[in-house]
Amino acid sequence: MRIGKRSFASRKRKIAGLCAFVLAGVIGVGAYAFTAANTVKAQDAGAGVHVVGGYEQTKGVYYEWNVEGTENTAVDFVLKGELKPSDVKVAVTKEEHPSTEAEWSDCPEANIKAAGAEEYEVKCELATPVANANADHLTIAAVSEGEVKIK
Repeated sequence: MRIGKRSFASRKRKIAGLCAFVLAGVIGVGAYAFTAANTVKAQDAGAGVHVVGGYEQTKGVYYEWNVEGTENTAVDFVLKGELKPSDVKVAVTKEEHPSTEAEWSDCPEANIKAAGAEEYEVKCELATPVANANADHLTIAAVSEGEVKIK
């Protein structure tokens, strides 16, 4: 009887081992099938270095006023730079540094025109007219690609 028990236990272990092997194979095939269905489009990555130059405001700055002559309504100026600006924003303020985003006015790209070798004439209508008493400083922000973000 002992011999029979051993052979039954041995057979039971063989069947359990075979089941474990088959189960591992099924799981492996299922995992492969799942990962084989994932697709990722080709991408590029890299890094580079480029010199960032600045624009220089050249020649005069010309202000436009309302009919009464009490508020600035627009400003014209010339920027000098290697590339044409794609976006320009201005702030006419009492303080040297504009303190709020609302003080900035956008100068549409249509109002940026070539004015000579590496010179660009810019005309900006102020979003909100600025009283002469509060128009002590002109701040200009310009970029050659994308848009100026004021925060």
